[in-house]
Amino acid sequence: MEKLITPKQLSKLHVVLSQSGLMEQKKELIYEVSSHRTTSSRELTYSEVHKLIDYCEDISGTDRMRRKVFALAYAAGIIYGHTDEDKKMNNAKLNKFLLERGAVKKELNHMSKEELNKTVNQFAAIVKHNEEAQHNKEVKTLLNNLNIHVK
Repeated sequence: MEKLITPKQLSKLHVVLSQSGLMEQKKELIYEVSSHRTTSSRELTYSEVHKLIDYCEDISGTDRMRRKVFALAYAAGIIYGHTDEDKKMNNAKLNKFLLERGAVKKELNHMSKEELNKTVNQFAAIVKHNEEAQHNKEVKTLLNNLNIHVK
């Protein structure tokens, strides 16, 4: 018989379930990972708890990456506004952008972790380019104000 979950693993499981927003689905997830054997986290085996922790950490990571894409899209000026209507429009606008000009041509919620990573990198590059362009514009304006003309 396989070794059962340790108190340390039980504690970690509850932390990752909370962090990933999956605590409400805990019993269903345990039931699935245990091949319908139990709904109690205390009855999970060593390998089952590792599968569940990995799953939760993966979900948590992809959610953070999606939020990062939204933050970078705001910084890039692709989306704007903070009302509920703005958020709905921003979701649609961002998905349209991703389908037409995104690195992987998929809607945000349909991306894998690897695809999200490519998208985060793409948006970070857009923000960096915009910041450099703004900086160059400010330098040229300052130099022109000082009557130093550059091409």
